[in-house]
Amino acid sequence: MAIEADDITTRILFDSAADHLDLNLKYITYPSFDAILKAIEAGKADFAANVTFTEERSIRFEISHPTNIEYTYLFSKKGTHLNKIKVVGVPEGTIYGDLIREYYPEIKQISYLGHDAAVDLLKTNAVGGVVDAINQLKPMLMKGFEAEILNDQIPIKPVSIVAPTGKHTELLRKIQEHTNSETVQRELSEAIKKYQFTIRQQSLRAAVSQSKLDLQKTYTVKSENLDEYTVYHENGTIEGISVDVVYQACGILGIKCEIISTADETWESMYSDLLRKDIDIISAAIIAQSRKNYMYFSEPYYSPEVLLIKRQGYKNNVYSNISELITERIGVIKEDFYDSLLSRMLPNKALYKYSNQESQVQALLNNEVDYIVLSRTNYNHLLLKSEMVLPFEEDTLIGSFYSSKVAVAFAKNEMGQQLSPLFSRAIQMLNLPQIINKYNVVPDWRANLLSEKEFNSYRLWLLFFLLALVVAIAYYLHVQSITDNLTKLKNRRALYRKYSRGISAQHTVIYLDVNKFKSINDTYGHEVGDKVLELLAEKINTNWKGNAYRIGGDEFILICNEKLSEKRECLFNSISNFESFSYIDSQNDLSLIVSSAVGISWRRKHHMPLENVLRDTEAEMYKAKYSALDSRTSLDIQSN
Repeated sequence: MAIEADDITTRILFDSAADHLDLNLKYITYPSFDAILKAIEAGKADFAANVTFTEERSIRFEISHPTNIEYTYLFSKKGTHLNKIKVVGVPEGTIYGDLIREYYPEIKQISYLGHDAAVDLLKTNAVGGVVDAINQLKPMLMKGFEAEILNDQIPIKPVSIVAPTGKHTELLRKIQEHTNSETVQRELSEAIKKYQFTIRQQSLRAAVSQSKLDLQKTYTVKSENLDEYTVYHENGTIEGISVDVVYQACGILGIKCEIISTADETWESMYSDLLRKDIDIISAAIIAQSRKNYMYFSEPYYSPEVLLIKRQGYKNNVYSNISELITERIGVIKEDFYDSLLSRMLPNKALYKYSNQESQVQALLNNEVDYIVLSRTNYNHLLLKSEMVLPFEEDTLIGSFYSSKVAVAFAKNEMGQQLSPLFSRAIQMLNLPQIINKYNVVPDWRANLLSEKEFNSYRLWLLFFLLALVVAIAYYLHVQSITDNLTKLKNRRALYRKYSRGISAQHTVIYLDVNKFKSINDTYGHEVGDKVLELLAEKINTNWKGNAYRIGGDEFILICNEKLSEKRECLFNSISNFESFSYIDSQNDLSLIVSSAVGISWRRKHHMPLENVLRDTEAEMYKAKYSALDSRTSLDIQSN
């Protein structure tokens, strides 16, 4: 495998393929992307990943179908966007130059070869930023540069795996098939997010250490009591979008922050505190040009929404960026804004186009596409007017397209000047859609839909509710009527209902009676007697596989079916557990050996009425009770 240094994407894909296909891999590091292509072409390496398809490359290499997106960044000194720089550095031998030339023709380009050349361009201010792939993220961030992901700013084409022409064709197909699987795509997405987070956090904490910030200080924060932004609970806890953003950002930076405001404080008083520099931070604050003279702001973190809609339960937590949907079927309305938008963001991808929203939605219902794009307003309207609960859901992991003016504000001093850009970088690392969706005041669309329908058919739902309540009460009373209150076994009524038509000839019936139970009640009291019966019922529940009933006092009936009846040894083993057992009451220093008399009715010649079987079984039980010869069923009660 030919790779550049720190190429995590390639390693994830090929390590997984190696495990799946039982391959032995060796990674060879090359100094540049151009050197990798030359090594593949010369046959010095067998495979390379993250190669964009071009007609010229298809002649030079065996090339797979797309396997993943190429995570691409703009590296700069102070953090900037592509549309704000005049000169950009572009690595030789890559597709980046053509893409920037097409979408940002006004930007001048300077080619470079290798990491060191890119660093020199930035340090000498020859360029406003350099473009490169994720393998340069760690070295660039650790050198103090900042990174802006470009996948949403220019349509980075999907990338493939290549091999020398005429070699490894079948193996290349198998590797590509495996890497396109849901498992590998999820693994890649999660690993990339974790990698980016770890590298950015290391870089940020290094920047904090090198700053003039007091790392022992606890930075004071105030936040207005406003639904979804900040909620103060009676137990002293505080939560909300603004609270989570501040605390998580402070955690990433490795600094201590504390919210010191109270629920009844006004925005005006908090604002005055920040102007007087009595506190360090306010969150949330609306960015306004007039306020910039009095405070510093972080990047915004809250915004309106445009949604990607998918079938309910489809590929949960696989993709985190719309540009990753290179293998998915996406439905759009032909020639509308979203058609144009997705065509730019997913170049060379065939979108499924429909004449109107109705046919687009029907395509998702019919499983013709996996995703459709709608605004939240259109989506809510669609759900409300539908006569059924549509099996759709928003892909919240991907999130929405938005711009926001809600940010964190800092005191206008040296501390605030240093904190604001650090917070901005930390906020970029947060899972903002997850935070916002946790507290967003916009009700869940399913709740909206159900509430609307429940309101329109209130009387019908009330009738259903009352009917369900009656059924529930009736069921409860029925259960109570056939359940013994003390032991929770079924009672005599349940026994006679169950076997109202008699007992099958193959069923075994056992009549169980506690020996000298009256003496227990007379000697130790009825409370102990009840506890003995409860313990016996517990042992029956644990050891008996058939039906069990308490028919009164200390009498129990056990019945098992044909299969259990055939295993007499198992039956005797079960019976032995409650035929004689110990009752111990440590609080009252009481220990009893309790025994039971057992009468058994094995297979009979024919089906019999319940009363007849019980009469015969009871007779057997009394024989056992009064038979001095059968010591197993005539144990005396012993008291210690």
